[in-house]
Amino acid sequence: MRRTILSRPPEVCMKNILSFSSEEEYNALLDSLGTLSDEELLQWESGQKGFTSMYRIHSEALGQILNATCKEEYESIKTAYQTDFIFNDKDSTDLSIYMPVLNVSKAITLTPEGFVCIAGERKNMKEFENYDGYKKELSLLYPVPLGVTIENGINRVHVKTKKRKFTAQIGMRGNQQAIRVNASKKVLWGWVEYTTAYYWKYTPNGPVQFGKEVKSGHDIMILGNPFPNGTKLYMWTRGTGEENCGIMTVQL
Repeated sequence: MRRTILSRPPEVCMKNILSFSSEEEYNALLDSLGTLSDEELLQWESGQKGFTSMYRIHSEALGQILNATCKEEYESIKTAYQTDFIFNDKDSTDLSIYMPVLNVSKAITLTPEGFVCIAGERKNMKEFENYDGYKKELSLLYPVPLGVTIENGINRVHVKTKKRKFTAQIGMRGNQQAIRVNASKKVLWGWVEYTTAYYWKYTPNGPVQFGKEVKSGHDIMILGNPFPNGTKLYMWTRGTGEENCGIMTVQL
């Protein structure tokens, strides 16, 4: 069944900036975009004539980083994008490029500089300016529940092999469950985030669930029936392989 995202497309009120009549209209769009995959988000953006989003530029920059053949080439890419995006200067093995917003549904509506027009006002929607701000916002998004320690196994799973690693952490978005996923691959001298497929099953020998491509830093929204407390998710990515699955116990 074809999904309708907007009754009408947003206007481009200035060069390369989308315009919305109200906060309500904008937030309704974000809710709709939150159900889309990486590919579907980019398809939606392609339909907005004269507009290029932060999300697309980030995807292109990430592709350049993944194809870099030496550290000098990586540093050149970093220099080109560090005005609008965030890098972890405290860890030389973290080669990822981070968007200054956590919500990828929001990032697909923003200019590369972080702007959108709402009710005629040009708004800067950046949520943080550096890596420390990114980590702080992420910790606020996933607070430790009272009486629960977040570690491998409880609401969180982390798997690392020689060339691939991923972290998955389940939390709530209002009254809906969501799994925030991050995956990285080893390239040359460090790790860089990338898009991969995620899988889970409920028992060691059970049928495989999900299996969709998800951009690192994206939320997998759990639509329909939520996971009951006590549910065990045997999780892995295409990169780590099913033989290296980790176990996350849901306890929200």
